[in-house]
Amino acid sequence: MVFFDSSLLNLVAYGIVISTTFYFYLRYRYTFWQRQGCPVPLKPHIIYGHTKEVTKMKTWVGKHYANIYYNTDGYKFVGFYQFQKPKLMLRDLNIIKDVFTKEFSTFPNRGIVFDDKLEPLTGNLLTLEGHRWKVLRNKLTPAFTIGKIKNMIDLIDGRAQEMVRVLEKSAVIGEQVEFKELLARFSTDVISIVAFGFETNSLTNPDAEFRRVGRMLFSTSLETIIRNALNALAPSLIGLLKVRSIKKEYADFFYNVVNDTVKYREENGIQRNDFLDLLMKIKRGQNLASDEDSKSIFDENDGKEDFKFTMDVLAAQCFVWFIGGYETSSVTLTFTFFELAQNLDVQMRAQDEIDSVLSKYDGKLTYEILQEMPYLDMIVSEALRKYPPVPNLTRKAVKPYKLPNSDFTLDKGLQVVIPVYGIHNDPEYWPEPEKFIPERFTEEEKRNRPQYAYLPFGAGPRLCIGMRFGMMQVKVALFRILSTYNISLSKSMKLPMKMNPKTIPANPDGGMFLHITKRKN
Repeated sequence: MVFFDSSLLNLVAYGIVISTTFYFYLRYRYTFWQRQGCPVPLKPHIIYGHTKEVTKMKTWVGKHYANIYYNTDGYKFVGFYQFQKPKLMLRDLNIIKDVFTKEFSTFPNRGIVFDDKLEPLTGNLLTLEGHRWKVLRNKLTPAFTIGKIKNMIDLIDGRAQEMVRVLEKSAVIGEQVEFKELLARFSTDVISIVAFGFETNSLTNPDAEFRRVGRMLFSTSLETIIRNALNALAPSLIGLLKVRSIKKEYADFFYNVVNDTVKYREENGIQRNDFLDLLMKIKRGQNLASDEDSKSIFDENDGKEDFKFTMDVLAAQCFVWFIGGYETSSVTLTFTFFELAQNLDVQMRAQDEIDSVLSKYDGKLTYEILQEMPYLDMIVSEALRKYPPVPNLTRKAVKPYKLPNSDFTLDKGLQVVIPVYGIHNDPEYWPEPEKFIPERFTEEEKRNRPQYAYLPFGAGPRLCIGMRFGMMQVKVALFRILSTYNISLSKSMKLPMKMNPKTIPANPDGGMFLHITKRKN
């Protein structure tokens, strides 16, 4: 006869009870949307919810949300689960429009978890909420008017011309160029001179410190994985455990750079036509909204204490400009050149337009001259359509919201997701979406298409404040390179069956290699 230790039996029994209880707890969690009266067409996994593929890194997050969007055709909105965290995906463009504009008071925030006391650089326009965001947006809006942006074009054009000079050697010997890295260095030099006020020279020195730090900021680390997991499973633990979103050494680097530069300018009375100069004026209490095209978008007199524009706030805005401008502009340029290398007829038409402008203005480039190149604008718009740098947008409800023409009311505190990448590649709005067709953005085509089918910069009061600057930066780079070089695909380039906006089609090392030859003018 075999005897079992009673303690072992108890342990097994406890394990069965706990696992069974946890199982039914998860099953109950996954009935949240049904209990709310919201459709959930796709069955959730017992552990991952609807995030199994992206959690196992079999797909990227933009494609993940797009898959939910494509597989729920016929619904205006659907519930889904990020692990056990319920979220609502909006599919109907009219509802999306309401969330961004008409119902903005219900959805004023993105729902990004941050702690600007622990990490001052996170207290920026992207993450801030409520009154603090409103005041900061009002203060910064005049810094991004056309008049202010025009003054920065010479700084951008100088870096674009330096990029052309860097390419000269490659064009002479006929070698392929790693455009992904080149354009990242260009964006680094542009943002550093505009937002931080000094030269980084990463175009000529790929190992420059600013480029090294920028490269590390966008690399995947253990801290990033842990933070993303906590954000999905238990966001409250992020603050409790003091999990940082920016590695301390990089945060200190950026803060010290900005602080030292501001101090040097103040002590020496230096003024420049750059973003940092405008921020310093705000910090001194100057109102930039004195220009005719600078108007406040909100009434700040809501009885709350004003948001003080401290050195921490100033540094945070420089930082978000760097991470926003660096990543979005370099990625957009990379994919634009990739498409031009594949579509030589589009490239030639762009070059003809550029040549025409160059002959009129003797090579001089101004903001007004950029506006005389509508086809170049269409090319950039189509690149942003096919490869939106921000593939999904989020908004968080601050009060209950009854979705139009339905019996469903979204509870306060829940987050909605707008699948931008999915909408941008939906054949209902974009026939043959896999094709690169700049003519989608003629004035007539834009009038005939729903406005909210195109959201590369968001919409409503939280529309990307740097949109004009970003478009200018991209078009200046295209202007200078296409006026000098022809771009074609490298023979060693490996193209995937389906494009992925977060994985540059490339050689095995992850670069994006193109062949360039000097144009014969």
